[in-house]
Amino acid sequence: MHIVSLGVFNESGRRRDVDFRPGALNILTGKSKTGKSAILDIVEYCLGRNTVTIPTGVISDHASWYYVIVQFADERVLICRPNPEGASTHRAMVRTGGLDLAAPTFNELEVNADTEVVKDTLTERLRIESFTIDPEGGSLRQPFDVSVRQALFYCFQNQGEIASRDVLFHRQVENDIKTTIRDTLPYFLGAATPEQSALRRQLVATRRTLQRTQNSIRAAEADLDQQDSRVTHLIESAVSLDVLPADAGIGAREGMRAMLEGILTYRSDSLSTEVSEESRRRRELAEEGRTIRTRIREVDDQLELLRKLQDEQGDSQTEGRYQTERLRALNLLVPKSALTDGDVAVCPLCDQGLDHPDETIDELRALLNSLETRLEASKGVSSRRQATIERLEASREPLVEALRENVVELDAVAQQEAAIAAGRERRERIAFLQGRVSQELERGVDIAADLVELRNAERRYRGQLARLEDISERDDPATALRAAIDSVSELMTDYARYLQLEGSEHYVRLDPVELTVAVQRPGGRVPLGRMGSAENWVGYHLVAHLALHHWFATNGRPVPRFLMFDQPTQAFFPEEVVDAAEDENADWEAVRRQFTLMRDVVAALAGELQVIVCDHANLADDWFQDAVIENWRNGVALIPTDWLEDEAG
Repeated sequence: MHIVSLGVFNESGRRRDVDFRPGALNILTGKSKTGKSAILDIVEYCLGRNTVTIPTGVISDHASWYYVIVQFADERVLICRPNPEGASTHRAMVRTGGLDLAAPTFNELEVNADTEVVKDTLTERLRIESFTIDPEGGSLRQPFDVSVRQALFYCFQNQGEIASRDVLFHRQVENDIKTTIRDTLPYFLGAATPEQSALRRQLVATRRTLQRTQNSIRAAEADLDQQDSRVTHLIESAVSLDVLPADAGIGAREGMRAMLEGILTYRSDSLSTEVSEESRRRRELAEEGRTIRTRIREVDDQLELLRKLQDEQGDSQTEGRYQTERLRALNLLVPKSALTDGDVAVCPLCDQGLDHPDETIDELRALLNSLETRLEASKGVSSRRQATIERLEASREPLVEALRENVVELDAVAQQEAAIAAGRERRERIAFLQGRVSQELERGVDIAADLVELRNAERRYRGQLARLEDISERDDPATALRAAIDSVSELMTDYARYLQLEGSEHYVRLDPVELTVAVQRPGGRVPLGRMGSAENWVGYHLVAHLALHHWFATNGRPVPRFLMFDQPTQAFFPEEVVDAAEDENADWEAVRRQFTLMRDVVAALAGELQVIVCDHANLADDWFQDAVIENWRNGVALIPTDWLEDEAG
C-alpha cells in the first residue's frame, strides 16, 4: 500500500494536489510554516483516524475536504474526509477503482461511509488475517482484532516523535497504545499467526477441561463412600412420610435413581385442594365483613347527621316560640278600635289619636304572623326527619346481625384452617425431603459408573493436551519472535554504523517489550533513554523503522509499504530554522548520510517501500533533487497564495 497523492479542497471547490511516487524516496522540502508537517496529519486523518491532529490555522481555516489516494498491486482506493467542525469525526467518503483512479471534483464529494468502513476496506486489501489479541488474565482491556489501525503505528514519525528518546513508535505515549503495539508486533513480524493464536486458545481450553475433570474425579471419589448412607436416610424419610411404601428400601440398590425420582415427583394434590378451598372461603367472608361494616358506617353517618340537624332545629323552634310569645303581648297594648278596624293612628297606651300613623305596629304584626307560619312549617319537617331516623335505625339492626353471623362463620373457617395446618408440617417436610433428593440427583446417583466415565475422559484430555503441547513447542511464537528481532537488530546495527551513531560499534537491538532501542555494550545494556544527543535519538528512530519495514517487505507482512518522516534533520539545525538550505553551520555530511540511507534502503527493496520525508533540507546532489517532489519556497506552500488573496479580496 503506497500513497499516490493527497490534496485539500477549499470552500469554493478549488483543489490543491500533492503527488507522490510509489515505491520510491519522496522528499518534500521547504521553509517553516508552509504546511510540511501537516502532510503526515492529513494522511493519518484520511486513513481513518477519528481524532483530528491537523494544526488549527491557515490550513484548517481554508480547507473544506481532504483526500488521499492509496495504491495496492492492481487497485486504488480514494478516501476523502470533510474538515470537521470539532476535534473528531467519523464521516468519510470511500471509492475504489483501477490504477487510473484519480482525485474527485468538488461536486463529487459526498459522505458515503465512516471510519469503520475505511478501516475494513484497507484491512481487507492489506490481507490482514483474522487475528484476535486476547489481553492477559486479570486485565481490564477488551480483546480486539488486528487491523490497519495497528499497522499504521509503524508508518508515521512526526516531528516530536522522531527526536524523542522516550518513545520509538507513533502515538506510543497515548493510553493503551504502547500495550497495543507490544501485543501486535509479534503478528506483524510474522512470529505469531492466527493458527498459533487458535492453538493457544485450544491449549487453555483443554487445560481447563482437564482440571475440571480431575476436580470431578476427586469429588466423586470422596462422595462414593458417603452415598449409601445418604440415600438410605432419604428413603427412610420418604417411608416415614408415606411418600414411599414401607418395603421400598429393601433391595433398592438397582432402582435407586427411579426411587429418588419418584420422591421428587410426589404431589399431595387433595391436601392442596382443601387448603385452597378454605383459603378461598376465608377471603370471601373477609370481603363480606368489610362490605357490611362499610354499610353500617354509612348508616351511622346518616343517623349522626340527621340527629344533629334535629337538635339544631329544636333549638331554633324554642327560640322562635319565645319570640312569638313576646310579640303576642302586643295584642294587650293595641286599642280595641285597632283590633276591629286596624287603625294605627291611635296610641296603644292611652287610646288617644296620633298626629301621624305608627307603621311599627303593622310591621310587628307581620313579623308575628311570619314567625307563627315558620314554626308551623318546621313542625312538619321535624316530623319527617324523625321518621327517617327511625327507618335508618330499623335498617341498621339486620346489618349488625349479619356482621355477627359473619364473625361467627369466620371463626369457624379459622378453626377449619387450624385443623388443616396440622397437615402443613408434613407437607413442609416432604418439600424439604424433595430438595435434598434433588441435590442428590444433581450430585449423581450412579457415582461408580460416573467415576469410570470421568477417568476415561481424563485419559482422553491428557492425550489431547500432550499433542497440543508438542505442536506448540515445535511452533513456539516466542522462538519465532526472537529470530525475527535478531534479524531486524542485525539490520539496525548495520544502519547505525553507517550513520556513525554513538554505540553503533556494539550490537544494536530492538527491545519488543519496552519498545525502544538498546545497545548491548560489554558493561551492560544502554537503552535509548540513556543516550545523549538529539542526533542519536533521531538516528536510532530512522534505523529502527527502516529495518522493520525492510523485514515487513522481504517477509510479505501485511503492513502498509510507506514510511513518513517529519523533520529527521532537526538535530542539525537551530530550533527556529527558517530554511535549512541557507544554514552554513549544519553538519551537512550527517544530513547526507541520513538521506543516503533512506535512498539505499528503498533501492534495495526494489519498489516495495515508499519513504516520504518532509524536511527543511535541500541538498544539491542530483539523486536528492530527483527525489524532491515539491519545493515549498518562494511563496509555494500547501495552501496556495491565491486562496488567501481571494479571501482577503
